[in-house]
Amino acid sequence: MNRNKILNCIAILLFLSSSIFVFGQAVNANLLGTVTDQTKASVPGATVTITEVKSGASKTTQTNASGNYDFEAIQPGTYEVTAAEQGFKQAKTENVSVVVNTSVRVDLTLALGSATESVTVSAAPDVLKTDRADVGIDISSKQAEDLPLGTNRNFQGLLALVPGATKPHFQHSTFFNAAASLSTEVNGQSRLANNTEIEGVDDNERSGLLQVLIPPSEAIQSVSVSTANYQAEFGRVGGAVTDVILKSGTNDFHGAAYEFNRVSALAAENYFQSGPNPVSTYNYYGGNVGGPIIHDKLFIFGDFLHVSDHQGQFNTLTVPTAANRAGDFSASPNKIYDPMTGNADGTNRSQFSYQGRANVIDPARISPIANKILALVPLPNVPGAGTTNNYTGVTHYTRDTNSFDVKGDENLRGEDHLSIRYSYQKVNQVQSALFGMAGGPAQGATNARGTQAAYNTAANYTHVFSPALLAELRLGLNHYRNTARNLDYGTSASAAVGIPGVNVDAATSGLASIDIGGYSSPIVGTSASYPWDRGETNIDVVNNWTKVQGNHGLKFGAEVRRVRDDLIQGQVFGQRGNFQYRDGQTALKNGPKTGQANDLASFLIDDPNQVGRDVGVKDASWRETQVFAYAQDTWQASSKLTLNYGLRWELYVPPTPRQAGDYSNYDPSTNSLIIAGIGKNPMNLGMKTRYTYFAPRLGFAYRMNDKTVVRGGYGMSYESYPDNLNTYATNYPLKQNNAFQSLSSYTQAVEPNGTPASMAAGFPAPLLAAIPANGIITNAPQQAYNVINLNWKAPYVESWNAAVQRALPSGFVLDVAYVGNVGVGQAQNYNLNAGLVAGAGAKGQPEYAPFGRTASSTVFKQTGSNYNSLQVKLEHRYTNGLSATSAYTYQKGLGFVSSNGSGVGGTNFYIDFSRNYSRLANDRTHTFVQSAIYEFPFGRGKKWLNSGVASWIAGGWQVSGVLSLETGTPFTVTASSASLNAPSNTQVANINGSFHKLKGIGTSNAWFDTSVFSQPTTAAYGDTGQNAYVGPGFFNLDASAFRKFPITERVNLELRGEAFSITNTPQFGNPSNSITNADFGHIDGSNGGATGNRVIELAGKVTF
Repeated sequence: MNRNKILNCIAILLFLSSSIFVFGQAVNANLLGTVTDQTKASVPGATVTITEVKSGASKTTQTNASGNYDFEAIQPGTYEVTAAEQGFKQAKTENVSVVVNTSVRVDLTLALGSATESVTVSAAPDVLKTDRADVGIDISSKQAEDLPLGTNRNFQGLLALVPGATKPHFQHSTFFNAAASLSTEVNGQSRLANNTEIEGVDDNERSGLLQVLIPPSEAIQSVSVSTANYQAEFGRVGGAVTDVILKSGTNDFHGAAYEFNRVSALAAENYFQSGPNPVSTYNYYGGNVGGPIIHDKLFIFGDFLHVSDHQGQFNTLTVPTAANRAGDFSASPNKIYDPMTGNADGTNRSQFSYQGRANVIDPARISPIANKILALVPLPNVPGAGTTNNYTGVTHYTRDTNSFDVKGDENLRGEDHLSIRYSYQKVNQVQSALFGMAGGPAQGATNARGTQAAYNTAANYTHVFSPALLAELRLGLNHYRNTARNLDYGTSASAAVGIPGVNVDAATSGLASIDIGGYSSPIVGTSASYPWDRGETNIDVVNNWTKVQGNHGLKFGAEVRRVRDDLIQGQVFGQRGNFQYRDGQTALKNGPKTGQANDLASFLIDDPNQVGRDVGVKDASWRETQVFAYAQDTWQASSKLTLNYGLRWELYVPPTPRQAGDYSNYDPSTNSLIIAGIGKNPMNLGMKTRYTYFAPRLGFAYRMNDKTVVRGGYGMSYESYPDNLNTYATNYPLKQNNAFQSLSSYTQAVEPNGTPASMAAGFPAPLLAAIPANGIITNAPQQAYNVINLNWKAPYVESWNAAVQRALPSGFVLDVAYVGNVGVGQAQNYNLNAGLVAGAGAKGQPEYAPFGRTASSTVFKQTGSNYNSLQVKLEHRYTNGLSATSAYTYQKGLGFVSSNGSGVGGTNFYIDFSRNYSRLANDRTHTFVQSAIYEFPFGRGKKWLNSGVASWIAGGWQVSGVLSLETGTPFTVTASSASLNAPSNTQVANINGSFHKLKGIGTSNAWFDTSVFSQPTTAAYGDTGQNAYVGPGFFNLDASAFRKFPITERVNLELRGEAFSITNTPQFGNPSNSITNADFGHIDGSNGGATGNRVIELAGKVTF
C-alpha cells in the first residue's frame, strides 16, 4: 500500500471516529458552473481549475456529462477560474469573489482554437443567486471597514442592511453585555432565535443570546447572514444565522494600524439635557498584519485592539420633594387614604389628615427607616420641575477592552487545508452611582464593577480524497467568565438604615433596593442582578462530508454540541432584597384616581405590596448535549433549474446539573419540590427526551435567463430550550426566595405566618433545608418557584419565501421577495398561580385555596406567532468606486408574547388569555436602510485628474453613509390594576373616543391626547388592547468622509471624519404609557428619553 493510500485510510478513520463528537456550520462556500462551446452545447470532460489569487491554492476537476462542474467546501476568497479542453482556446474568468456560505456560479464558454490561446474576462459584479433558495445577505470587508459604525465599530450595526431585520440595539446591562454586542429581531422572531458564529464556531452567550467576542471590523473578511430557508446543515435557529470570517495571511504581507477618537467637545447635547456635555473620551486603536511564513504554503494573520471608553452620563430622574418626604401631599391632585381605617377590602377608608390639613400624614406615622433612606436621596435640583423629572446629575462609566486574534493557514499535501485560530478578549468596567454608596436609579441602577474574559478558538481541517469527495473536521471552543459586584459590596448598609436580616454574608452585603411607583427605580440600592459570577463553555466539533455525483452536490454530516454553564447569582428580587411600594395600599376602592402621591405615601408608612429576596444556597449549573444529523442535495436538474432539498434531525438531551441535588422542580399540583438525583428522581427531573425532531428543507432556483432568477423555498427550523439558569430549576432549597405579597391590591404584603411584611420586619434568616431520602420536599415553603414542563417540545419555525432577482443596468441587482413564517410552541413566561377571578385578589389564585400560596409559579407556556412581509433589496457590489445597498421591509408580526426584551416575554392577561394575541412588540410596519460607499473618480489610477498637482489635490477622496428610516414600535396603555384586583394580571385603560397623536415633546406637551383615557373603576381589564398604539418613528443618518494619501507604492495614509446622527435628529422612545404616572402620555428625559445627538469621530489609518 503506497503512502497516499495509507494517509487516505488514516483520514477516513479520523473523520469517522470524530462523527460522534461533532457540531458545526458552514465556513466554506462552493463554486460551480457549466462549460459550453459557442453553440451553447455542453462540453463534458473539460478540465476546470480554480486558483485563490492571494494564497496560490488551487483545485482541479473535470466537467461531467452535462458540462457541469462543482467545487464544494472551498475557502472564501478571490478566485481565477479556467477551463480547458483539446481543440478549444482556454477560457478564464478573473476576480471571482467567493463569500462564506454562498454558491457562486461561473459559466465559461470555450471558443474553437489552440489550447495555448486563452480568452480572459473579468467576473461581473452583479452576481445573481442562481443556485440557492435561502434568504440573506453578505457583508464585505469593504463595508465593514468603510461604512460609519458607531458602537465600538461593531460590524453588527450593519445587520440593519438585512431585509426583515430590526434596527440593531444594545441589550441587557453594560456589565452582562460586556462586549457591547448588538441584537436584532429578524422576520418577527425573538432575538433569542438568532445564532452567531466566528468561522463556524459558536460565539453565543447562551442565556441572553449575545455575541461573546466581537472581532474588530478591520480584521473581518466577510460576514454571511442567512435569515430564512437555511441549508439543512444549519439548525438551532429560527431567526438569523450570522457567521464571521476573519482575514487570512496571503503571499504578500499586508496590514494596518489605526486609531479612532471621539471626545465630548465634538458632540451635540442630548435633546433633554439641561447642561453641557459631561466629559467623555473614546479611543479605539490597534492594528493587524498578515503574510507568508512559507510562500504558497503557510500563512499567518494577527490583530490587536484596545478600546478605552470613558463616558460622562447625564441623568434626569424623579425624586420626592421636601414636602412629600414630610408626608405633605396637600398640593397633589391624588387623595391618599389611611389603610388603618375602613375595611380590609379597601372600602370606607378615611383620607389622611393632620392638624386639620387633608392629604397630610401625621409625622408619627412615618417610618424612621423611610426617613433614613430618604436622607440618602438628594432633593430636587431642577427649578420649577414639580414632582417629575426634577433631578439631574452626572455619573461616570469606564470600559477598557483588550483583544486579539491569531490565525494560521496551511496548504497541505495535494489540496488539503488546515486553519487554526485563537481569539481573546478581556473587558474591565466600572459604573459609578449617582447617590454614592446608596446607589440609586441612574443607568438602570447598574452601580457596579466587573470583568469579563473570553476566548474563542478553532482548528479546521479539510481533506480532499478526490475532486468529487472531501471531508471537513473542525474543533472549536467558546468560553467566557463574567463577574460583577455592586459598589457597596462588603458593607452592612441595610443594617445601618435599620432593615434587619439582610446583610447575612458577603453575597447579601450592601443596601436593599427600594422601588416606589411613580419615581425613578430603585430610589436607592442596586440592580437585583448583582453580585454575580458566571462561566460558560461550549465545545464544538464539526464533521461534514461532500460528494459530487453527476449533477448532484451531496452534503451530509452528524453534529454534537456540548454546553456547560455555571452561575452564582440571585436575580428575581436580588440577594439584598427588594421592597416594592404601590398605590393600592393608600387608595380607596372604587375611589378617585390614584397616582404618585399614593405610591410614596405607602412607602412613608412602610406598607409594601410586595417584599422579596433571593439567597443562593447552592450554585446553579447546566450540562447539556445537543445531537444533530443532516443530509442535503443540490441538484442541477437542468441548465436552468437547481433544486435544494434536505432533511435535518435534531436531538436536545434534557439538561442536568453539575451534581445530584442541584436542581429542584416545583409541582403545583401537590405543593412539593422534586430534587434532582435524590431518591428515585432522575438528574434531568424526568423531562422527556424526544427523538422525532425532523426538519425538512426544500427550495428551487430557476434561471429564466442570464439576468433573471426566480427562487422559492420552505423550511422548518427547531430552537433550543430558552434557558436562563435563574429561570430554570434553581428553586428552594438551592435558592431561598422570600416572596411576601399582599392578599389584595389594597392590603399590605404578609409573611406566610400572617405577620405583615415591611422594612421594619426585614427578612427571616436563611435556613438550610433537610432533603428527605426520597428527594421530595412536601409542603413547600411560601416562595416564588419555577416550574419545568416535563413534556416540553422544542419550538420550531416554519418559514417560506418566493423571490425574483433581476440584474439591472450599471451593475445593480434587484431582489423582491415575499417572506413569511409561523412560530409553533414558542416560550412565554406564564404564572400558573396568577389570579383567574377579577376582583377576588388572592382568593382567585389557583394555589391559594389548597396551599395558601400567593407567590408565583412560573412556567414556559408554549404559544405561537405569525409573520408576513415584503422584502426588497437593491444592491450594487463594489465596482467603479461605488458600493450600495438598499433594504426595504413592509411587515406585520402577530403573537402572544408581550415583549421580546432581555429574555423570554411575559403574559399580561390570564383571565382572558386570548387578549395577549396582538402585534409583536418588535413589529415595525416599515423599515428602510440605505448604505453607500463612493470613491470620487479623481487622482492616481482614476478616470480624471490622474496626474500632477491636480491628482494630489483632488485624488483619494471617498464618502460613505448609512440612512435608516423606521416606523414606530407598538405600546400598551396600562392602568393601576388596583380595581382589577387579580394578581399578575395587567389592567389597561378605558378609552372614550379615538387615539390622537399630538406629537408634543417634553413635560409640557403630551405626545398623544391623554384625555380620552381613563382608569377602570370596576373589576375589569379595561377596553384598550395590548400593543394597540404606535410610538414615534426613527430617523438616523451616519456619514463619513475619507482622504487617502499614497506614501509609497504599497503604503497609504488614510484620514477620516465621521458623524453619527449628522443631522442631530432626536430619536425618541415611546411615551409614558401608564395613566397612573404623572408624565402619562409624555416623552421626556426619564421615560422614552432621546438619543440621536450628533457625535463626531476622527480617525487615522496606515495600510500596506
